[in-house]
Amino acid sequence: MSRSSNDSSWGRRRSLLALPTLNSLGGGDGSKKEQRTLKKTPHRRAPSLFTELNHPDLANDTGDELRSAPAITDSPRFRRPSLSLRSSVRRPPSTPHNYLKTSGSRGSTDDTYDLKFGEPLSATPSSATSYGEWSMDGSSPARNVLLHGDVQTSGGVFRKKKEYLVLTETHIIRFKSQSKAADALAGVPHPTGRPQGAKHNQMPSSGSLTDLRAESDSSGDKDGRIALRQVVAVYQVDDGKPYFALDVCFLDEESAQSSALTMQFNAADERDLWVRNIRTAGNSARLRQPVQLSSFNVEHAARIIERDHDYDPANCAIYKVVQRQPLKSSRSSTDDLTKLGSTGSTVCFLVIGVHKVHIVQLIKPAANRSGSPSLQPISSQASFGILNLSAIRINDVDDGFELSFRQPLQPAKRLSLASLASHEIGARLHYVENYLRPEAGHRLFRFSIPPEVENLIAPPVRAEEEHSCFDRTLSAYSIAYGLNPANVRYTINYDCEDAPRFELLPPADTKRSDYRPLALLAIMRALRYNESFGSLSFAGINLDSLNGLDDEHGKEYVCTRTKRGTPIRLTEDELGRACVLVQEVRALAATSKRLRRMDFSGCVTPKTIALAQLPEEENPRTKDIGCGVVEALVPLCRQQTTNVDWICLNGIELSDTDMDYLVGAAVDKSCHFRAIELNKCGLNDRSMGLILDALRAQENTLEAIEIAGNTARIDPVTFDSQLGMFGFIRKLNLSHISRTSGNEPLLTAETLLVWRLQELRLSGTLLNSASIDAVATYLAHPHSMTLHELYFDNAYLTGGDIATILHSLSLDTGYPRDIHLDISHNILSKGLEKVTKAIADGLAPTRLSMRAIEYREESQFRKMLNALINNKSIQYLDMSQTALPGDASEETCRAMARLLAENDTLVELDLSGEDSRLASSKFGAGINDALVGLKRNTSLHTFRIERQKLGVQGANTLADVLKDNTTLRELHCDNNEIPLQGLTDLVNSLIDNTTLIYLPSMRDGREAAFKSAEATMKGMTDPESPPPVPHRNTASFGSASGMRRGLSTVRQKASRAASAYTPSFPALPSRTPDSPNSRQSFSLSLPTARSKQSTNAPIAAPAHFTVQDIQTTHRLLSEQWDRQHYRLSQYLERNWCLLNNMPVDMEVEDEKFERPASIASLGKVLELVKSDTTPRAEPDMYFTGDADADLDPMPQVPAVQPQQARKSSLMGEKTPSGMSFKQFILDGSAPGTPESLTEMEAAGRQLRVDTANLIDYEEPRTPTQAGFGN
Repeated sequence: MSRSSNDSSWGRRRSLLALPTLNSLGGGDGSKKEQRTLKKTPHRRAPSLFTELNHPDLANDTGDELRSAPAITDSPRFRRPSLSLRSSVRRPPSTPHNYLKTSGSRGSTDDTYDLKFGEPLSATPSSATSYGEWSMDGSSPARNVLLHGDVQTSGGVFRKKKEYLVLTETHIIRFKSQSKAADALAGVPHPTGRPQGAKHNQMPSSGSLTDLRAESDSSGDKDGRIALRQVVAVYQVDDGKPYFALDVCFLDEESAQSSALTMQFNAADERDLWVRNIRTAGNSARLRQPVQLSSFNVEHAARIIERDHDYDPANCAIYKVVQRQPLKSSRSSTDDLTKLGSTGSTVCFLVIGVHKVHIVQLIKPAANRSGSPSLQPISSQASFGILNLSAIRINDVDDGFELSFRQPLQPAKRLSLASLASHEIGARLHYVENYLRPEAGHRLFRFSIPPEVENLIAPPVRAEEEHSCFDRTLSAYSIAYGLNPANVRYTINYDCEDAPRFELLPPADTKRSDYRPLALLAIMRALRYNESFGSLSFAGINLDSLNGLDDEHGKEYVCTRTKRGTPIRLTEDELGRACVLVQEVRALAATSKRLRRMDFSGCVTPKTIALAQLPEEENPRTKDIGCGVVEALVPLCRQQTTNVDWICLNGIELSDTDMDYLVGAAVDKSCHFRAIELNKCGLNDRSMGLILDALRAQENTLEAIEIAGNTARIDPVTFDSQLGMFGFIRKLNLSHISRTSGNEPLLTAETLLVWRLQELRLSGTLLNSASIDAVATYLAHPHSMTLHELYFDNAYLTGGDIATILHSLSLDTGYPRDIHLDISHNILSKGLEKVTKAIADGLAPTRLSMRAIEYREESQFRKMLNALINNKSIQYLDMSQTALPGDASEETCRAMARLLAENDTLVELDLSGEDSRLASSKFGAGINDALVGLKRNTSLHTFRIERQKLGVQGANTLADVLKDNTTLRELHCDNNEIPLQGLTDLVNSLIDNTTLIYLPSMRDGREAAFKSAEATMKGMTDPESPPPVPHRNTASFGSASGMRRGLSTVRQKASRAASAYTPSFPALPSRTPDSPNSRQSFSLSLPTARSKQSTNAPIAAPAHFTVQDIQTTHRLLSEQWDRQHYRLSQYLERNWCLLNNMPVDMEVEDEKFERPASIASLGKVLELVKSDTTPRAEPDMYFTGDADADLDPMPQVPAVQPQQARKSSLMGEKTPSGMSFKQFILDGSAPGTPESLTEMEAAGRQLRVDTANLIDYEEPRTPTQAGFGN
């Protein structure tokens, strides 16, 4: 059959010298003799190494014995040059012969690459044994030969040679020559034109097999072949040298031996052909046989990432990769060729965890020494946060890919990697990044990938988490920036305007009061693109660390467009040169469509930065950069790129730069400001006038005027006309402002009636009679019914002024006004009768705050209490920080009891005190008797009584109240010096109470208990005491009598020290031996020990507690407090479920009444510590004393008044009480006859920690002694 017109170009080669000495088929160039010879040959070899079996010239001439190959379509055809018959012409060693077929690209075995060369004919008869029919190690390579050719390889520094490589479906096989390969594999033709005889129909010769097995193991393949399942990556080496090379890196999982084979070519397309075929065959092998990783390497990788707190079996992927290192220049290119595989690459594991990408080194089960150029192991592990990912670039011609990570304020770190799974790695990283940052509108990193990777990217799966997975994103950013997510504290307020409101709180770490710059960046970037919040509040959080800070290492974090893709209409230079604070605030405002309000109160201090000084200038130049917040938000408002229209700048001293931005935006109607809060911004007369005049353009949208606490003096006439321009004001804050002298009211009633005010604040502003009359006129008008908040605190109002306000609030509706009136810190003693009468008549609103009211006489306070008893309008009353001339008398306490018992309209009541260095206000011990009135209360839901020093007695009273009261929902009694015993009584009362849902855990009492125990133990230890006096009847260490005397001595020592040391709350200072009066400085007094002791008894040495003893005491106390906290949480959860009609188990605790006396008091704890102390060199110190020196029973003494007890304690006298301190320390039991020594020993054995029977017992670690010094 004649060929087509373009058949002459079929099978064209790069060079004529690269063709073997064979005649061409077809055409008129060959002689007839040669054609006849070919026809007579039963097993005809290929006339050309690039002749295809389905060539049209061979369609009718191919015998049945010849092997057929699948047709390759769309093969390019080139003109075939004439061939020389000289056998001396050899093919260049770097020219590949062919491959049979290529199995698909990644993920599919059906796709094929475009072929540039044909399939070679096999000169071996069909009956010849192929390489696939025998095995050297029990595993047979595939029969199909994909590619073969002469290649120059290098596997070591001085091991560079020419080899013949054959690529099959499962292996890369290395031979010394083509003839050796042809003898072993049927798919490889012989280099000569002579066909194979029958002698080659048998097994390969032993020489061939020996040559195959004797291949140099310098490349890591000791048997001369590389399993494709061991191939890690195939990538090109482009180093500018005059050759074309590629690296094939592979890993033996059993021995953890990684090696590399470098292949060098004379032409780039030959290299690309080998790369393409090895990649295709390697991925096909991976699909046929899943990658099996060694168990020790998997466990090692799991330990590494678990140590980094990033391990989750369900969200962890591990890949074998090659870390490509930059090559150093050497003296010659030949040396470079041999070092590519050994020094330029490192086989390791890439693990994609939950939040990080880890590079984990290989570990070997045993040392495997060989001549192979093993790749050097990684010196240390490296981790990179996934959200620090700035670029992913995956090559489309080889397995190479690059990952770029950049942490803020640091240069970028690039990883040059290669892996057969590079496409899967890119898709996995894209998926994890989308999972951690689901609200991002677009990719925040460069993603340069081949088209095949797009098909592997899984669609994002959005978890149903609240607030658009904000917690997930915040944790990911914190971990990526090397921070602890638990240090970030925030709350979300749903009961406010523009809710929900995100409010950032101070960090959890008490050692640092401010967030670090990276922590602030993590929080702000987690809030980017999150549209679940209507307002953001950073009030009180110091942002100065970001103001003026520049990130000079990159601009990829700069926000240039909104979430919907709308570009911010600022130049790239304007966006990039701004400081970090401006960039982040601008990004928050531009990327959330729902965000309406941003609060930066007290966050930033305006700054000035130094500029470069010119030579002719003497003084350095500075630039005012302002606070940064105004610069970030105002341009966006003018461009209408953000929906933020309520900006809070309270507490920020605005500079001239900020004022320029504000005034320029306020005169622009397109800003549509609802409010700009400028409280305490340092506005003077000029700046205040500029702001108010500029805001006239916002008369149709402005809803609030917040100008409190500025230094400007207000002229009432001018000010009233300026505010009269606005018709939709609903919030007005004129607190702590100064006005000019005159009789004019600050605001006229006509101006107030124009608005529909909801909140009016006049706190700390001096109001004259005209201003009070104007406000009263406004309150008496029906237009004031929209008002809900009215503040007159610290306004120097008298009782008569307050009565005028109360009368104006009384409308003829028959119902009290639903308004919150704050009259705290005013002088109610003047005109008290008018106020009390108005309150008793029901003229007060539903919510009334009367904090910090000072009563010069206690009778005045009783008048107020009697008025509140008769009041039927107040539902929420705040009387905290009430100041009396002294402790409340019995009559006053009875009045408070009546208020708690008889008033049936109060829903919330606050009677908390104040305990600070500047002021102290408490009702005294009589408040405990007044609390009994709560038993008969039927309306109160929330009761606050904090900082009143209730102590154990008050806790017992509240516990009795909770047993009878069934309406109380919340009881706030923290900071009352309630110890463990009081907390236990309160928790026990919840067994029968099923309505209380809040009770504090008494953290102050817990801290005081630890300090008291520590101080008591330190007081019982006196290192300067004389040595013990030996006793003639002292028994041996192990005798029973010695044990009795030892325990008796412990009790004596404890009682002796305890007689002078009583627990003090909240702290108990340590004893000073040099100060004899130091034992008289404790506030909580308990009776002393017995007054008589035997004078003949020896002086026992004080007990010495070690650091381990103190730590053990802390552990035992923690267990007791934690036990009560657990019970408390269980009962409160039960009651909450009952309140919300949810099913719950009523039986929470099987122990009916659990008191500290039944488990272990402080004395029991100390006894347990001493019984469990490791014996030291001086055992007599622990076991000395007379056997008959037992403690006498403590006689009962009558109780005394608390004032007398405190006085006696301060004077160092013996203070009687219901329980002796000896019993409190040693027994913790009720007054009476002490326990016998046998019972004490039994209790000691019961409480003793038997470490021998504990399997997982861990000895407590020893802290430094300095930790207990203060």
